[in-house]
Amino acid sequence: MKILDITRQSASMTQNDYLKSAKASGQRIMGYFCAYAPEEIIHAAGFVPYRMRAVQSSGTTMGDTWFSSINCTFVRHVFDKVLRHDFDFLDGIIFSNGCDHLRRVYDNWRFAGVQTPFLHMFITPHVINDYAQEQYHRECLKLKGALEQHYGIVITDQALQASIKLYNRKRALLKEIYELRKTKAIPIKGSELLTVMLTITSVPVENAIEILEQILSETRGRDISSPNDIRIFMAAGHMEEIDHLELLEECGASIVGDNLCMGLRHFDGQADETGEALPALAARYLKHISCPRMINDFQRRLDHVKQTCRDYAIEAVILEKMKFCDLWGGEAFIWRNELKKTDIPILVLERELYGGSTGQIQTRVQAFFEQVRNRQAHDDFVQAAGKSYRLK
Repeated sequence: MKILDITRQSASMTQNDYLKSAKASGQRIMGYFCAYAPEEIIHAAGFVPYRMRAVQSSGTTMGDTWFSSINCTFVRHVFDKVLRHDFDFLDGIIFSNGCDHLRRVYDNWRFAGVQTPFLHMFITPHVINDYAQEQYHRECLKLKGALEQHYGIVITDQALQASIKLYNRKRALLKEIYELRKTKAIPIKGSELLTVMLTITSVPVENAIEILEQILSETRGRDISSPNDIRIFMAAGHMEEIDHLELLEECGASIVGDNLCMGLRHFDGQADETGEALPALAARYLKHISCPRMINDFQRRLDHVKQTCRDYAIEAVILEKMKFCDLWGGEAFIWRNELKKTDIPILVLERELYGGSTGQIQTRVQAFFEQVRNRQAHDDFVQAAGKSYRLK
């Protein structure tokens, strides 16, 4: 079986074969939310970091009893799975204050009496500056201390440094795979990359590195592009629906750049391997490309999408917000206005996690792509007419 087939299978499961094997061998599994959770500390403590997701969710009926109808469907799907014991294999959870919806999961997890051995709230600052970096460092110290006290272990500096090197290797491989899409011949689809991301965030990092090395080997020289496809930059919060990206691709999208939780934000930036481990992690996690929760970093996010559009010959942007997500709602409003100034077409979509509406989404995407193609044809005509006029 080819590696992309394996990742497709693993991505669609709450527990994949790699994870089951690790659990059977005696390794403990630590769930975590958000791209700001320091995986290296979890790994150095002897755990497999497991990025929380809602795959194989059957609905939100039970989750709805604990969350308001105006909470996003990600937290409602996840908590529904919690109450159905789908995450009983986890030995602990590290929660995040990524947004108000996500922070509420911590409260409900405790009040519902879910029997998870270890619960910890990791508070990430909402700004990027020197003081925030110091605060993030203190949160790392608190997490390290909490793990050591609860499990009776010692997380050594040597273990942290070894973990940093492993995760830097994983990030370097991901960056190399992503940059393959700069060329006209695109070797891997956006939907395929999502299966890879869902897999490598739910397996031991050593397995993740092996998977990524195989991905690089199997995709070099591959070309899945079509001459009529539109090169797309994708921006969103939590994205895990493979079939949703496949729908966009069926409409003619080639997703070659992104700002996604399960994308660039997961691997952007390396941690310094030469200095102290925890300050290095604080610098890396606080300064990688951000999402809208970082309230003083909008300009860098905007500059990033503009630069990526230039570097990857991107023709249009699709920004998706989950319903009731105020953070991405505000971001969408500003992006729409700012990208107009640079003549980059943008489509903003609102969706529910596993919410269907495929017909409506398909219609809107097809109409948007038609507008992009018509504009390109018009620009080509004007350019050709100008050349003809100058020749006379």
